[in-house]
Amino acid sequence: MEVLMINQLEKLASNEKLSHAYLFEGTLRDDIKQQALDFAVRILCDDAQCESRIRSHNFADFYWLESEEQTIKKEMIEDVLHRMNQKPVEGDYKVYVIVDFDKVTVQGENSILKFLEEPPPNTIALLLTTKAGDILPTIHSRCQHIVIHSENHYDQMLKAGIHPDLAATLAALSFSSEEAEEWLEDKEFEELRSALLKWVELMQKDSQMGLIQLVELLQTANEREHQLLMFDMLQLYFQDMIYIKIERQNQLSYPEHEIKTKQLSERLSLQTLTHWIDTTQQAKQKLLQYVSPMLVMEQVAIEMAKG
Repeated sequence: MEVLMINQLEKLASNEKLSHAYLFEGTLRDDIKQQALDFAVRILCDDAQCESRIRSHNFADFYWLESEEQTIKKEMIEDVLHRMNQKPVEGDYKVYVIVDFDKVTVQGENSILKFLEEPPPNTIALLLTTKAGDILPTIHSRCQHIVIHSENHYDQMLKAGIHPDLAATLAALSFSSEEAEEWLEDKEFEELRSALLKWVELMQKDSQMGLIQLVELLQTANEREHQLLMFDMLQLYFQDMIYIKIERQNQLSYPEHEIKTKQLSERLSLQTLTHWIDTTQQAKQKLLQYVSPMLVMEQVAIEMAKG
């Protein structure tokens, strides 16, 4: 089990460039919880004693909310926010984790939304979910997304006879084996994947031509579901570029494109790639709000053209 971008986040933590909120999403709940806990340790700890206290949930600057109830109510969220509004007492940061964030009521989401818009200094939210689609778009837009990739999930796809390169992408997208097979039945996924990779590479070599080719790309992604998937796959491509720069090639979502991706990423900084990922996430949120797909993609292309 691996998490996309976790090593990049470590670099950001060491440079004190952490975001105020991260949405951890994937298919296996236990894997998501483990990675969130590991990341909290990376943020808060410098020694084994601190790590032990966090893993036992006995640390003043760390709060873990997990409920067995069907919903997480507004009152529970407000209790978390009250705790996190207090200044850190043991270090530089406070971290709060909310497991199964998709269970938070609309009233609870609205409460935390205000908090995310104006977060206290050095306070970091880790929101965990296996159902990202059930969370308000406004929450998505205020978080950096961390996708948890399970190797067991990838292995299941290989056993189902899915090509390793396609399985790497599908697993990174958190598709189940059954969902993956459905997408592959009529070749739509392969066509979209191929068209997107072709376009990204063209954008890197000739951005003006890449803007022109947006029409052809959107002819392939001509349905809303395909367009949303396209943005997820584009984010994965940028994450691959980050992985190559930090020498984590074993976690690529497009392994067959490693050589080309490496060549294209050489002139780009981690900061630029992180910005592109943020731009892609914002673009997806605009698409969810029914902004024109062409307009949204043009905005992404313009940011990429800036380099």
